[in-house]
Amino acid sequence: MKIPGGARSVAGGLVAAILTALSFGASARACTFERGPFLEEIARQAKSCSHPLCGQILATGPAAVEPSDASCAGDPWMRLKAAASAAMSSGGVLILGETHDNAEHHLLQAAAVEEFGGQSAAKRPAVVFEQLRADQEAGLATFKALSDSATPGDGTLGDLKRLVDWEKSSWPKDIYDPLFAAAIALRLPIYAGDVSRAEIMKAAKGGEAALSPESRSRLGLDLPLGDSLDAASVKEIENAHCGALPKEAFGGMAYAQRYRDAHLANAVLEAAATDGAVFLIAGTGHARTDRGVPWYIRHRDGKKMIVSVMFAEVEDGNDDPQSYVPQDPDGQPAADFVVFTARTERGDPCEKMRKK
Repeated sequence: MKIPGGARSVAGGLVAAILTALSFGASARACTFERGPFLEEIARQAKSCSHPLCGQILATGPAAVEPSDASCAGDPWMRLKAAASAAMSSGGVLILGETHDNAEHHLLQAAAVEEFGGQSAAKRPAVVFEQLRADQEAGLATFKALSDSATPGDGTLGDLKRLVDWEKSSWPKDIYDPLFAAAIALRLPIYAGDVSRAEIMKAAKGGEAALSPESRSRLGLDLPLGDSLDAASVKEIENAHCGALPKEAFGGMAYAQRYRDAHLANAVLEAAATDGAVFLIAGTGHARTDRGVPWYIRHRDGKKMIVSVMFAEVEDGNDDPQSYVPQDPDGQPAADFVVFTARTERGDPCEKMRKK
């Protein structure tokens, strides 16, 4: 049986199971499952991507929750589905880590919200967005009032973007629309996750001194990451800025990243206290399980289930799935699942920075 191009990756788990059943006799059962919104979106994207990894899902470690059908125990999609469903039904957190300017990532996030957004045990899960800041909460409150009103047609995507002044934000203007629309269609509570730009700049310049002891304690910033994770964080900041900034700036910028991670975690925990399960929409750096948002959630609520799904852009000439998995300083995976997508064409960011 030959499966062409990207379709191979989507059907891989199912076809492998069927071949196993054919090879080892009638006693072996194939893993069968229906393709819901998430797999349908993966299939659509894989058709237009020639890279062999496009559309594949990699489970990076032992299954947190086993699929209910034992014949699906080794299938990465069924493992992701089991883990995500368990997080939603138990009041946990499903983190969907993105590359911000990749429209395909937001379509997959929207499909995941549609797939898992109705699985909370008692309440509709909340959606916390890195792309929405604390200083936009008044607009979100107005939007919630519109959504909760009995007037037909209120609480639309247009209302949300208008009330948070989305057009003046630095985020891509339209590619988040499917994700916002999915949350609105399911009437999921929407929350701001990030701090204001002014607070970020203050933390980047002043470091720890920019926050009061009370704020640091409340957010879990009084707990040290540890030398190895601190060093890895600073190195990541340095690499991201292409050597275009003085080295003395990196420590403050790394602390600002810590502040944002801690604030996002706080927004998730506050939303969870009200709504139960939570989706977190954030960049892949925030989704890291070793030193991102999960680190702060674990230290404040060690019982809450956290599932981190990262969307990874494929690279020409690299078809080794393990090479895309972020790692902690000890070489352990820093994400629970990696979903491979096409790469967005973009210019060299380092060239732009060096011209500034």
